[in-house]
Amino acid sequence: AKRWVMPVELSRQTLSTIQAGRPEGVETEVFAYGRMPLAYSARCFTARYHNLPKDDCQYRCLNDPEGLTLSTREGQAFLTLNGIQTQSAQTCNLLPELAELRELHVDVLRISPQAQGTETVIEAFAACLRGERDAVEAARVLNAALPYGACDGYWQGQAGLRQIAGLP
Repeated sequence: AKRWVMPVELSRQTLSTIQAGRPEGVETEVFAYGRMPLAYSARCFTARYHNLPKDDCQYRCLNDPEGLTLSTREGQAFLTLNGIQTQSAQTCNLLPELAELRELHVDVLRISPQAQGTETVIEAFAACLRGERDAVEAARVLNAALPYGACDGYWQGQAGLRQIAGLP
C-alpha cells in the first residue's frame, strides 16, 4: 500500500497510535475540511425526495448543489443528503490543528470541494502551510462563511458534530 486514509470518525489519539506503527513508505491522509462523508447508499436520496425513480432522477441534485439539509426536532442542522451520499451538515475544519497534524506526520490533507468557496479554502490551507498566515485566524474566517458552522468533534474524540476547539 502507498497511502491510507484515516476514517473521519477516528480521533487524533487513535491517529497517534496508528502513526507510531506506520510502515515505512506508507503515506497518511487526513480529511481536513468539508462536509464529512458518513454513508453511501444505492438509493439516491435526492431523487426519492422529489418522488423520482433513481434511473430517471432528472439530475435534481443540480438544483441543490449543497445538498438537502435534515434537522433535528430541535431545529439543529444535523445531516446533508446529497444524491447517494449522507454527509454531516456541519463542516469539518481541522485547519486550527495544522501544527498537530504536522507533528503526527500527516502527509496529505484532504479538502472536500464545496459548491462555493473551495478556492478560498485551498488558498487558506496553502498560506498556513507556507507559514504566511495563522491557522487559527484563517479557520475563524473560513468558519464565518459556513451555513451550519464548523465541527471537529471526532478529531477531539467526541461526538462528530461538536465544535470543541472553541472557534466560532
